[in-house]
Amino acid sequence: MTSLISVAKCTSYKLPKVQKAIRECIDRIDGLKDLEKGDHVLLKPNLLMSSTPQEGITTHPSIVEATAKILLEKNAKIMIGDSPGSPYTNLKNLWEKTGMKTIAKKLNIKLLNFESTGSYIKKFGSEEYPIAKPILECDFIVNLPKIKTHNLTILTCAVKNMYGVIPGARKTDYHRRYPRPSEFSEKIVDIYKLAKPDLTIVDGIIGMEGNGPSGGDTRKLGMILASEDAVALDVYISHILGMDPYMIPSNRIAIKKGLGSGPGNIKIIGDEPQVIDDFKWPSNIYHVLEFFPSKLARILLRFWWSRPAIDDRCCKNCGICIEACPAGALSEGPSSPRFDYEKCVNCLCCMELCPHHAFYHEKSFLYKLTSRLSKNGGE
Repeated sequence: MTSLISVAKCTSYKLPKVQKAIRECIDRIDGLKDLEKGDHVLLKPNLLMSSTPQEGITTHPSIVEATAKILLEKNAKIMIGDSPGSPYTNLKNLWEKTGMKTIAKKLNIKLLNFESTGSYIKKFGSEEYPIAKPILECDFIVNLPKIKTHNLTILTCAVKNMYGVIPGARKTDYHRRYPRPSEFSEKIVDIYKLAKPDLTIVDGIIGMEGNGPSGGDTRKLGMILASEDAVALDVYISHILGMDPYMIPSNRIAIKKGLGSGPGNIKIIGDEPQVIDDFKWPSNIYHVLEFFPSKLARILLRFWWSRPAIDDRCCKNCGICIEACPAGALSEGPSSPRFDYEKCVNCLCCMELCPHHAFYHEKSFLYKLTSRLSKNGGE
């Protein structure tokens, strides 16, 4: 079956332009055909942490507001909900800095924190997942991700955004239990299947490249995309950013499980963009080890490693990374937290959730050498 993806060129976050682009994307694929008058609709943006729209970490409020206005025309009852990356996030600050509070007040929309809404336990295979109640109780889910790189999963966009339906500390617990990219991505895909959105609208006006999802650099991409197939969106976005879609673990897994379309079964409608061949991907390339036998991988890791480290000049010693670390590898220090690398599972939660961008990748000599040779070989 062919999945439809609608793409609209949009280079500005000015509300009229965003709303026009989103409306075009939705109409081309008839994305609201299953929505009925009075339906309860949940908007699920990426609200990873308390950051301003200009930082490019969270879904831009213009995307959320424009989508909400279009849904209100259909007499939908709208909610905005998410669970931030850290259970210790100041929610009042989160709503204000991300612009969600302004939208909620302006349009009389309810804000839902999945930490306090309660959850239903859903079993999938041998795992039990707590899924936020509003996700399973609403009539229609609109997934509103942002295009960003991710130090562990390589890409975070449509499928990974639904990981936010897991409340609280359980998110970091999965990082601890499943530190390898493929293992963790397997869980992401399971959660996506349990909380599959009805429509996904992607904020691709300004994305994040480099060491995302919070410490990278903003990158102008100039587009908005929409589809009923979130997997197909991730596959297509990987392609236009110059990456083989099968290099993204969640893409491989989701396609294999039949949850969405692969590269040969996608049809683009609208303003098809050119492939970006200079997009910067994360410098942490541990996913390469997935292709080695486990015994050889363990030997390589003694000499070939990249691990999170703290830049004392940027660290404010706030303690968020200590609380967020699922492996207990960080402890209090006089001027900044201290690492116990024997405990570190390289999940990069510390880097992902640091509000001061104080973490960087410390790399072994062999890692630097092979990375340099790889770059030279590709030129």
